Amino acid sequence: MRRKFGHRGGKKKFFFGFLLLIILSIYSYYIVEKNIRPTILAMSEINARLIATQAIYEAVRNKTVSNSFNQLIDYKTDNNGRISLIQANTVQMTKLASETSMEILNEIKKIGITDLKIPISSIFGSQLFANTGPVIDVDIRPAGSVNVDFFTDFEEAGINQTRLKIYLMVKTDVQIVVPLASNKIDVTTHIPVSETIIVGDVTEGKQHKLMSLNAKCLALNI
Repeated sequence: MRRKFGHRGGKKKFFFGFLLLIILSIYSYYIVEKNIRPTILAMSEINARLIATQAIYEAVRNKTVSNSFNQLIDYKTDNNGRISLIQANTVQMTKLASETSMEILNEIKKIGITDLKIPISSIFGSQLFANTGPVIDVDIRPAGSVNVDFFTDFEEAGINQTRLKIYLMVKTDVQIVVPLASNKIDVTTHIPVSETIIVGDVTEGKQHKLMSLNAKCLALNI
């Protein structure tokens, strides 16, 4: 009596083939998750920060050209002509924070969703096949809010002279979307917007008072 093994053997081959496919799929996912995806996100983050920073600088440049930052600090002198009070113009700072936030918001909205294409060869650091082969599509889009604040910095500028710098601190969020993953990053930029030389002694008390009077952070949603 002949036994038929062909049908049963085919089932076993199919089962082991299917099992091997699952194992290879899990292993491939592990490789992508452990090595490739972090590299893609890191490369995308560099581009996202660059795009957001360029938009921020463009918006601040538009405000700087209009000389809006010249009246941020008020000075008072005593009878001997020495500076007795350095005071932040909080009304002007708050106004400029609001206007600058709107400028930045508009610049970022102009960018919209940026489609970035990263060649797979660049992920593996290949110089021979750089910028060749399949590409991975990455979306970079604005997310969250724009936060604007001022802060000051004092440094010596010579004998009995102090340099006062005023910086604009801008924070915004950018969303990175890659296949099967997304990541939100915080982009913080410090931009010098005003600088002046103060002749005379600037005590720590005056510095502290000026810093404590800085405009409050103003946030606008995108």
